Amino acid sequence: MIRLRLAVVALSLFILAMVAGAAPSFAEDKDVSAELENLDLEDLLQVEMVSPSERKQSLENIAGSYTILTEEDIRRSGARSVPEALRTVPGVVVTRTDTDKWAIGVRGFSGTFNSKQLILVDNRPITSPYFHGVIWSSQNLPIQMVKRIEIIRGPWTSLWGSESFNGVINVITKSAAEMQGNQSVTTAGTDGVSQFIRKGGHISENATIAVYAKGGYEPGTNYRIRGRTEKGSTDWTTGSGGFRADWLNAYTDQFSLQGQLAGSSITEHSPPGNPFSANKDKSDYSGYTQILWDRKTGARSGMQFRSSYTRTEITVADMENMSNTVDAEFIYSNEQFEDHLLTFGVGGKYFWDDFKQGEKVQVSNDSIYRLDFSGFAKDRITLIDEKLFLTLGLKLDYSGDSSLAPQPTARLLYMEDDEEYWVAYSYANRKPGYWLRDGSYRIRVRDKEYTMDFSDDLDNEKLNSFEAGYRKLFSETLKLDVSLYMNSYDQMVTFSFDDDTSTATPISGLSGLSYGTEIAFDWQPYSFLILRPSIDISNQDFQKVPDGIPGFSPPLNTPLYNLKLQALIELAKNWELGLFTSYLNSMDDKDLSTGFGFDARLAWQARKNLSLELIGNNLLTSADESNFSPVEPSCTLRLTWDF
Repeated sequence: MIRLRLAVVALSLFILAMVAGAAPSFAEDKDVSAELENLDLEDLLQVEMVSPSERKQSLENIAGSYTILTEEDIRRSGARSVPEALRTVPGVVVTRTDTDKWAIGVRGFSGTFNSKQLILVDNRPITSPYFHGVIWSSQNLPIQMVKRIEIIRGPWTSLWGSESFNGVINVITKSAAEMQGNQSVTTAGTDGVSQFIRKGGHISENATIAVYAKGGYEPGTNYRIRGRTEKGSTDWTTGSGGFRADWLNAYTDQFSLQGQLAGSSITEHSPPGNPFSANKDKSDYSGYTQILWDRKTGARSGMQFRSSYTRTEITVADMENMSNTVDAEFIYSNEQFEDHLLTFGVGGKYFWDDFKQGEKVQVSNDSIYRLDFSGFAKDRITLIDEKLFLTLGLKLDYSGDSSLAPQPTARLLYMEDDEEYWVAYSYANRKPGYWLRDGSYRIRVRDKEYTMDFSDDLDNEKLNSFEAGYRKLFSETLKLDVSLYMNSYDQMVTFSFDDDTSTATPISGLSGLSYGTEIAFDWQPYSFLILRPSIDISNQDFQKVPDGIPGFSPPLNTPLYNLKLQALIELAKNWELGLFTSYLNSMDDKDLSTGFGFDARLAWQARKNLSLELIGNNLLTSADESNFSPVEPSCTLRLTWDF
């Protein structure tokens, strides 16, 4: 406990010192109020777009591969959870491996404990510091709270550090001002039932608050996994409640305070495609609170301070884990000499985990403590006005159990009329997660069981990433986005199997290449029809890749293609139809077919404040022709009432 208090005090003093050190620079800016009074409406909208970290702004005109799912996109997709909303994104593979488990992968890596991308909610990391994956069963964020989802494919290490190995997914929730009034959302169908309710109001003229609660029940279903039908977990009961309060001072300061408590219980069945389940009842709990201060000191300058505390209690097979995380970051941005937009930031994270050991899953220590620090600097240089921009960035990550890890990035963007060309280079260097260095558990590989023999003697995983892209706006109704990438991986964690002792040992012995292209169109041929086709073609060339390690995210070591098509149709006034189909398979003799996934949504806006939706999932999936999919299709009725 003493170590915890000392660490929290040290982290707080470090952040406050950086804030104090940056404060004198504000005196050099123009008077903010006077400057804002002279801006017209269009300029004021641009001020809203400028954020110190460039995380809140629109991702237009950046040298990178990205997709933004707006609130309208999410609603019309029929998604009932964040993982479901990500299915339509090029380069992202979403697999529901059990009733309460998802595997999300970006550019070729996927697994229940996939550690190859960083996932955030309002810039708060929800990736487990210990497991290096997202335990989705403990999140339970209502999809009705989500304003947009930003998906950045490729490493953005100079801004988010080594955790953004293959990409970043940032879920942005609605402000309290955007959740005024009352809303009720009721769903019922073959997948179960749920109820969401929200109420928003004013605290004062400039302050708003919203509170919400959600409960649900899913009976569970069976899944087709690697050619076999596996019984999924059953009786999944979930509940969550939270709040958000915002205070806005003119156009300069914004304070936000938010928090949530969530819990779930389920009867697990093992194995539903991964080894981290057991034949038992289990319960998971989570909660967080976050404070954010965003201050704009000028039309092209500002700062941001964010801090959060997160606590989760989860069960992995028969081991119980209680995790606590305190993190804070300070970011400052300012335009210098009109050609340089400088951004720098510092942050820290302290986490401590306690474990109640199980018989099947154990770790070497009952408690783990770690304090991480990081700092970054970035300069967006205008080489040719409104045409050519160079971004140089560097982030330094320091972990309590490893050396300083530099993460540099260079990005070049050229814009000409309705076209954009960009190239980028990024380097990532990170220590493998604790779960690979400290855990002891059993896994089944090729119908044989092995006991994990953990090892702390692992090298840092390294990535050199080269990217290029092209975007063109042919007209107001037709857009094209093309991305190409080549990633060179070194010292990646793989496993050495000893059949005599039936043990599997993690080793830093995997190197190889991953390369591919993502092509996406956004086309509105008629006023009532929007088509969004995409194709993702990738290839992985690694040596000595063990097959069939469940739960982790080894490369598939095969050329793949992933076809997706979304159609949004306005059938008539107040009637909408949404269709989505996808197909993933290999281009060699490895059959990785997921079948033709097909989802549909029919919506009727009965009144201005009342809508009814009929949502069908996995409508064309055949259990005899696909892997990693529910055996049975599902149908859900969703009623949304604003009152």
